[in-house]
Order: sequence, then C-alpha cells, then structure tokens
Amino acid sequence: MGTLVTYPREKHADGKPIERWEIKEELDREIFARRLLENVRNWIDSDEDVIQSMGMPNPPAPEFMQEELEAKAAAGEGTFGHSTIIEPADLDLYRGYLYPPLRMPEKPQVMVSYWDMNKEPVNFMEGRIMIKALCPDGIESWLTINIPVPNFYTALEGNAWGWPKYVADEMTVTKEHSEVIYEGKPSLTLDFTPGGVDDATIAQLKEQGTEGGNTVSFHMATGTTPHMTLLRQGTGPNKGRGGYVAEWEAGMIRTWGRPEDKWSGLLPEDCVTPGFWQRTVAKGGPGGGAMYKVKSLQVK
Repeated sequence: MGTLVTYPREKHADGKPIERWEIKEELDREIFARRLLENVRNWIDSDEDVIQSMGMPNPPAPEFMQEELEAKAAAGEGTFGHSTIIEPADLDLYRGYLYPPLRMPEKPQVMVSYWDMNKEPVNFMEGRIMIKALCPDGIESWLTINIPVPNFYTALEGNAWGWPKYVADEMTVTKEHSEVIYEGKPSLTLDFTPGGVDDATIAQLKEQGTEGGNTVSFHMATGTTPHMTLLRQGTGPNKGRGGYVAEWEAGMIRTWGRPEDKWSGLLPEDCVTPGFWQRTVAKGGPGGGAMYKVKSLQVK
C-alpha cells in the first residue's frame, strides 16, 4: 500500500483549481495545463464550433496608453524573435504532410518562426515549422509540422490538439543567432544578418507578417464516435503578431534543421531567405485567443 502525490493539496485551496491569474511559478502553470487539456477534449466532443481561451476565464488586461507602451518597449519588454518564408525544396515531401481534407495551396511555402514570449511569471519559448495548406473552407492556413518547446506540459498540450511539439534541452533566441538544442546537439538554427533586402522585399515582409491567428492542426475526438477534427487557431489570415512594435528589422536568415528530422528535407541547400527580427509589446485590453472547428465546405 502507498500514496503518490503528484501535486500537493495546498495547491488547491478549498478544493478549488488554479486560475490563470493565480499562476506564480512553473508548478502552477503545469497544474493549470490539466484544465486546458480537459476543456479542449470536452469541446472537441461537443457540438460547439468555437472555444475561447481554451475554456478558461480570461479577464481583459488593462489597455496601455501610448506613453506606457513606449516605456515598456524602452525597458526591453515584449515578445521577440524571427520569421522567414522559404520555397520548399521537395514538393513530394511537402504533399506528404497534407492529410485530407487539406490540399496543396496555390503557392507552396514553408514558414519558420521562433519566439521568446518574454513574459512573467513563467516565460515560454516556441519554434514553429509550418507549411501553407488549402483548407476545406477555402482559406489558406499554416499547418504546424515541427514545434520545439521548453517543457513537457506545453508539449502535451500541443500534441493533444495536433501540434507535434517536442521538448528541447535548451532554447535560445537572440537577434544574431537563435538555436534549439536537442539531445545535446542543435536541431534548429536561425542566423540573422540585417539588411541586404530591397524596399519591395521589405514591404512584402511587412505585408505577410507572421502566422499569428492562422494555424491549423488535427485533434482526435474521444467521444462515442471517434473522428479527426481540423482546428484553426484563429479566424484566418493575420498580418503580424499584433501589439506595439518596439523593434522591426529586415534582413537575411540562414535556416538549418538537423537531417534526422524529416521536415529539414523541405529546406534548400544552404537555405538563406529574406526575413525579419521583431519585438512587440502587448497593448492590453480584451485577451485570449480562440480555436475554431474548420467545416468541410466546398473549396472554390
């Protein structure tokens, strides 16, 4: 006979679960993840088409004035990282990721982005390897195919709704060089060289923005009629990550992925493409994203 304690009872005062605003440390965030998983699983098995903030209360944060945003930017606050778009080197490999009902887009593209969320009390980093896909509702969205993260609970969250996350040994985001270390060796590197792009390319980079609000993935329903559900983490195309732009600089990004990872076959040899470095400060106000079930409408 024995007892195993995963989370101490004092973490649930009066039997109440931890709320988002009560997170003070890594363990709190890990416990909180259980509710996110349960809420999304129950939503998938329901008839509801949308879930806000993964089913959690998310009261709006105060909306900051321009002077406050400038002060936060000057203090180094804000989410920062890189983004670049690459023409795939292997279209057969590309097609292999497009499970029905996804189809080839008009222009196949790979997006690589890597962000340090730079948030308290529990910071988070995430790399995203994505390919553009034509969805059954006629919208082109980014399908996530490889996602390094710094801990197991966010890896579990992501894999539950179809983001193929893995836990890195070490993650670093800096302007000049960003990398992910896995099993003691690099698995993803991004090297940024400012400049070297013309005005037309800069305009295009600003127009395309990032993947924010337009990624898709698959979730397995667990109810009485198991099925795969295609989810969109947002409502469609979203130009940039939003917020107050504290830094934005265009340049050339050299992207490398370890050969053991299948996705790296999408990269051309010596892959150098236009991209940007960006830091944005959240403006506050209404918060919390939403996920939507993508309906199988006829593609025009």
